[in-house]
Amino acid sequence: MKKLLSLSASKIYMVCGLGLLMTLGAFWHHQTNQTQLDRMNVLNQGVGTCFNRISQTFTAMMIKDIQSPYLNREFMALSDECLNETIKGINPFRKNVGKGYETLNQLISEVHWFHEKVLKIHSPMLAGQMMDTPLAPLSERYGKMENFKVNLVDEIDATNAQIREVQMNDEVLMGVGLIIFVLSLSLLSLQEFNRHQLQREIEREALNLLKAGQANVGAMVDRLVDRALLTQNMPVTAQIFKDYHGDLLERMTSKMPVADAAVVEAQEEKVEETPALPTHKTSLKEVLVSIQNIQPKELIHATDVRDVQLAVPYESFEQVMNAAINQLSARRLEDKKIMISNQIHSDRTVISLFLAGSIYTASELEFVSNPGAAVDGIDMNMIILKEMVNESGANWHVENKTDRNGNIVGMNIRLIVNRIPANQRSNKLVSVFKGKKKDLTRELMN
Repeated sequence: MKKLLSLSASKIYMVCGLGLLMTLGAFWHHQTNQTQLDRMNVLNQGVGTCFNRISQTFTAMMIKDIQSPYLNREFMALSDECLNETIKGINPFRKNVGKGYETLNQLISEVHWFHEKVLKIHSPMLAGQMMDTPLAPLSERYGKMENFKVNLVDEIDATNAQIREVQMNDEVLMGVGLIIFVLSLSLLSLQEFNRHQLQREIEREALNLLKAGQANVGAMVDRLVDRALLTQNMPVTAQIFKDYHGDLLERMTSKMPVADAAVVEAQEEKVEETPALPTHKTSLKEVLVSIQNIQPKELIHATDVRDVQLAVPYESFEQVMNAAINQLSARRLEDKKIMISNQIHSDRTVISLFLAGSIYTASELEFVSNPGAAVDGIDMNMIILKEMVNESGANWHVENKTDRNGNIVGMNIRLIVNRIPANQRSNKLVSVFKGKKKDLTRELMN
């Protein structure tokens, strides 16, 4: 259900429109077939009416009712006209009738011959002559006409059966289209309801921050505004805000250690020097060289990295970097490289891992920013990365990078890691590299 609710509204509108289009198209096709079916029924009735007139003429001739109106030339001419009107009515959809059109033409020819033969025999009888003329040829001709009529009715019935079968398929398609349309509208309603619920939840959280006096805490405000923008389906705007707010916080925090250092320098004569607490020292380039020895050469591009000593355990940080690279490599398109770079500040460094051509979904961004987010539908590499970052104690966030026009150009992972304090850094920074001779040569040339 969460996957359905995470679908974009544009896709749901597209499916909703498809369902409506299917319904309208099937309804139009059903009505077109119904019109054709009505015409076929009219044709069937017309053939029956015309043949009844022919039967009346045949019966009058067989019983030699010479004065019968059914033997008049005018009556037989109207019978011929009846069949001619029938064939005119069938012309617009003659292809749908199939062989029935040819059968009707043959029937008209036989009827015309039959009427000519009747007139030829009937005229002498009116003068009292040739009363004993044999009528067997008329009987044979009538039997042949009756066979044509039966074949024509059978072909019309077969065509009607095909049309009704197509209409049944149209009705099924209309039902499916209506179901898709109704389900899409229901899903849109659920999404709207869920969005209102999230808005109320975010408003309650913002109100709690105001009451607790924490409305000026940058990280909380960042996460709150980011969630609000994602709720409104504005991932690009959310990313721009995160970039701007993150850079602003970094600039503010980078200035704080300078003031602290000034205070310490002013009080240097009064405060006795205390031994520094033991801390971890990890070289960033040493970790990258180790990773490059493990990962494929065409996977990583890290020539823009400046070495820096990090206050994190070597193994823990190496695992985090490997997990981040594995998460990005699973999303590579067209063998694009993972670009690694860093920015060095007074007390920390920001390490960026960028992969062009791929993007994070809204659910993935929510998973990273919200500690209590569900893991349903989240990539396993992302879950592992989040666990390792939390264990290492580093700060991080993921984002979709945008260009000046607001178009998303790729996905980015930012790791914010503390540096070794200034009083514990060596005057000469010595990096220890592990690897083969050619790897060490390449590093020394960079």
